[in-house]
Amino acid sequence: MWIKWFVLEISTTMTRHQLGALFFFTWGMVSALAQNLLSCDSNSKSAVSGYFCNGFPSKCDTFVILRTNPCYWSLSNLSSYLGINRFVLAQANGFSADTEFLPQHWPLLIPIECQCNSGNFEAVVTKTTIKGESFYGITESLEGLTTCKSIREKNPSVSPWNLKDKIQLVIPLRCACPNSSEFNLNIKLLISYPVSGGDTISNLALRFNITPESIIFVNKKSLGSSKPENLLPVSTTLLIPLKEKPVFGPDWGSRNTSISVAKPRKKRSRMMKIWIYVVVSAVVLGIVMAIAAALLVIRSKKKNQNKEIPSDMEDLELQKLSLSIRTTSQKKVSFGQVSQGTLDGQIIDIIPSKISVVGYTIDEMRKATEDFNSSNHIDKSVFHGRLNGENLAVKRVKAETLSKIDLGLFHAATHHHPNIIRLMGTCSTDGADSYLVFEYAKNGSLKDWLHGGLAMKSQFIASCYCFLNWKQRLRICLDVATALQYMHQIMIPSYVHSHIKSQNIFLDEEFNAKVGNFGIPRCSEDEKEEQPFWSKGYLAPELLQQGISSAGTDIFAYGVVLLELLSGKKPITRGDGEGEGDVPLSEKIKSILQSENAEELRGWMDSILGESYSFDEAVTLANLARACVESDPGLRPTAGEVVEKLSKLVQELPEGDEFSSICESSSRPLVKSA
Repeated sequence: MWIKWFVLEISTTMTRHQLGALFFFTWGMVSALAQNLLSCDSNSKSAVSGYFCNGFPSKCDTFVILRTNPCYWSLSNLSSYLGINRFVLAQANGFSADTEFLPQHWPLLIPIECQCNSGNFEAVVTKTTIKGESFYGITESLEGLTTCKSIREKNPSVSPWNLKDKIQLVIPLRCACPNSSEFNLNIKLLISYPVSGGDTISNLALRFNITPESIIFVNKKSLGSSKPENLLPVSTTLLIPLKEKPVFGPDWGSRNTSISVAKPRKKRSRMMKIWIYVVVSAVVLGIVMAIAAALLVIRSKKKNQNKEIPSDMEDLELQKLSLSIRTTSQKKVSFGQVSQGTLDGQIIDIIPSKISVVGYTIDEMRKATEDFNSSNHIDKSVFHGRLNGENLAVKRVKAETLSKIDLGLFHAATHHHPNIIRLMGTCSTDGADSYLVFEYAKNGSLKDWLHGGLAMKSQFIASCYCFLNWKQRLRICLDVATALQYMHQIMIPSYVHSHIKSQNIFLDEEFNAKVGNFGIPRCSEDEKEEQPFWSKGYLAPELLQQGISSAGTDIFAYGVVLLELLSGKKPITRGDGEGEGDVPLSEKIKSILQSENAEELRGWMDSILGESYSFDEAVTLANLARACVESDPGLRPTAGEVVEKLSKLVQELPEGDEFSSICESSSRPLVKSA
């Protein structure tokens, strides 16, 4: 009561400005304590400490549990950004091969190899960064399985804030292997479980069908004297001892903790403990507030003895303070760009923002392309540019094309896929022409590699005899299929590309394939300039006859791209003018496979490959392409089914340097010779 009276008396002598400052001070103290768990500060605790090992066993295969969240919301997304094979994930969780969508907060089993390292168990995964994210955001997305400090320790040469695109980070995860005494108790697995709000040892024991005592036994070094009824701290991990891999049913998420009927005395005892905690916490908070208020009053009186703040100024200051508190309390860190952070001991606001399209000026475009110098010309209306140390592809388009682009497709961070060329910005002018600024693909288009006419003149050796090897071709097939699966089956609403062709598939420095012209309307300059004969080979029958565009028409065009990769031939071969008409690849493959003559297929394959490919794999790929170009759209596979088939082929590839093209000159990226 005396604390309440003291605070009341002081508060009556304080201005609203001072009360606001007090609230901000108190909120800041609480926030600082909460943020310490995710801190990158060298004094914060490393995530991998706590689960000790003495060298035996030195390693084991186990799992960590990761709940689906906005950062990891599909198997493809999780596979792309944590470097874990999508089908390994599906198998570990008992999903069918074509599973893609996952319910929010669903527990996923992530298979890992746990190893004893410097006295502690840990597992590592390799994460590919997205431009603008931070160690802090990665830590939060992994929900206690790691910390900012431990990521920083594993990646000492990388700044933890505002990361660049495609950095390969080593992410340590907390794990453990059963020792001999635990094996004797029939404990075969120790699974790392990230604790969330409301978890207790008792309800976790119920949900995993084990005893609370077994959880305490394997976590004794971390839990100390914890009782089953104690609440667990959030943003940490708990080891779950199991005999075998768990299966998460539809009712797994229930938090019902009623294991048995509790005696009334125990229930009252538990309620008494809770009230004691509440009262003690209130007293401590009250003392802190009282001391802070007293200090503020004394300081204010010394500085402003003869000053009075006008009431309208007080209101303005309090409004600003309220806005600051409200904005700060609503902060969340996501896989979008993080504009600021905590660096070198300085506390800076972390303001998340979504990946967005930048607005460039015409002066910036001229500067980037050296006033559209012919030496920077790539192909048709596209120029290579360099701005602020970053390579760009600048495409000239008509003003009406720019106005028809749905920029909403590019405003969400979730719409940045590693196999889709990113639209980085636009430039609108007063004239007839405007500009689109794309992510730059150093190794040109797939069309350039398959059919000659290397467009990236500044990147290639003019006399170089280069071609894509078999491993690269298989991986390109998988990359494009993964992009289509994302557009057709993951995006909401689904997206039909309608421009799938070798000309719109680009290769980055490591020969990863990226689909271009995503979100760009069909009235682009390239569509007008391109020869109708060349593009006709990609058009499905229903598109030619009825003008119907669908996911199925994308699959048809994709099948033609597969045939280009197999044969090295163009989508249509012109007739000889003496009775033989034009022959599309989609029809040629049907006649070849119907003949069942292996030599005919061998002779049709790209001769540049020689014997350096697996004929069995070529047959599999030819049959997959044949299915994609079925005349009946209902008989074509989905993008997900294509990804499943190709992933198995890629997994079976022998180890080796599949990322370098076969070329008489070994430099990479290829550069123009003197």
